[in-house]
Amino acid sequence: MTFQPDLPAATVDVRLREAVQTFETAEHNVVLWFAEMQRRQLHRDLGYSSLRQYALTALGFSPTRAADFIRLATRLDELPRLRESVASGEVGYTKAREIVKVASPETEGQWLEEAAQSSRRELETKVKRTREKARRRRAARAGQGELLPAKE
Repeated sequence: MTFQPDLPAATVDVRLREAVQTFETAEHNVVLWFAEMQRRQLHRDLGYSSLRQYALTALGFSPTRAADFIRLATRLDELPRLRESVASGEVGYTKAREIVKVASPETEGQWLEEAAQSSRRELETKVKRTREKARRRRAARAGQGELLPAKE
């Protein structure tokens, strides 16, 4: 549907809701097609030396967006339950992007439950907290082997 200005509020509301649904479906499909391109290394068949080069050149992705999609596609291969949830439409792109930051094959089920029970914002907050805790634990472990300065 094409944008038309000056429509009544109810019509704009209906069209906007339809556009959001179309956008979310398209975003979901982009993730799945991109993962397929990576998994099968199809960029080579198209003459690109890397998936990054393909994403930047053929798709017009920014370097940041290309890196985000490559990271997500890579992690979906490592997290089969998440990949299935994305493919079925149970988990959208934004939640999947957050889950891959913290999930492991052992914890992906827990993160899928969190995603089902949380809004996008709530999930982002939980992921951020989890990453901060992990950073603090790594820092504490790194500090355990250090010698303390001698008291004078």
